[in-house]
Amino acid sequence: MIINDITITSLETIKAFDIATGAYRFTLDELQNAKIANTQDKTDITGKGGRKLNSLKKNKAVVVSGTSGLISGGLLEMQTGSEFKNVDDAPISWTDYLTITANTSTTSYKAVGTAGNEIETVYIKNPDGTLGESLTQDASVAEGKFTYNPETKVLAFNEGTYEDGTEIVVFYTRNINANVLENISDTYSEKCKLYIDAFAEDRCNNIYRVQFYIPRADFSGNFDFELGENQTVHAFEAESLAGSCGSNGTLWTYTIFGANEGDAA
Repeated sequence: MIINDITITSLETIKAFDIATGAYRFTLDELQNAKIANTQDKTDITGKGGRKLNSLKKNKAVVVSGTSGLISGGLLEMQTGSEFKNVDDAPISWTDYLTITANTSTTSYKAVGTAGNEIETVYIKNPDGTLGESLTQDASVAEGKFTYNPETKVLAFNEGTYEDGTEIVVFYTRNINANVLENISDTYSEKCKLYIDAFAEDRCNNIYRVQFYIPRADFSGNFDFELGENQTVHAFEAESLAGSCGSNGTLWTYTIFGANEGDAA
């Protein structure tokens, strides 16, 4: 039975696999939207007086685009051409808002850096909340100088200079265990094969599954993250390339089947 007319009722997932090995890459399962845009160039063949005699059709193109409600690590790897790595000592910038008590204070974490210069600057906080006097790390305390012991995380200040409760702001670098992705300038976006799955219904309310298969999707490295009041989403775009391995120029395959369809005999 040929199924002709359906309504796509829900977009389910987009799954990506390596073209050469078939290894799984990622799944987008919180899709806000997705689109498959098909284009085709047409050149009119004209005769006397510009009359249209025929047309020359060429350059079919397919672009898949969409937006995921989650930031996908696998999609980021595809778009940047890099891989996530688990790093034991990844450096991050950290800020502590502390107070001085008995001429000392203690950072929340261990500051790292050149020995004797783990913390470049400590700022005294003004009553209006702005940053005021800056102090620099030294081997001994003095006017405008402080010491820091990275093992105990203790900051020591010049005796009698600052009252208990004086607020300070400390900027420093700490090392953590983290997953890190580096967007390297000379590494570019990758290609993969894509499966786009959806549910559909016909006019008699029969349920079907729909799958678009794109054998060679070339992901764009152009994307952005909107940060602020709005939800941060992960947009993507990939162009379907003809001439994939073992293909006869297929840009995509559209397959529709019953929701509970069994295996072929």
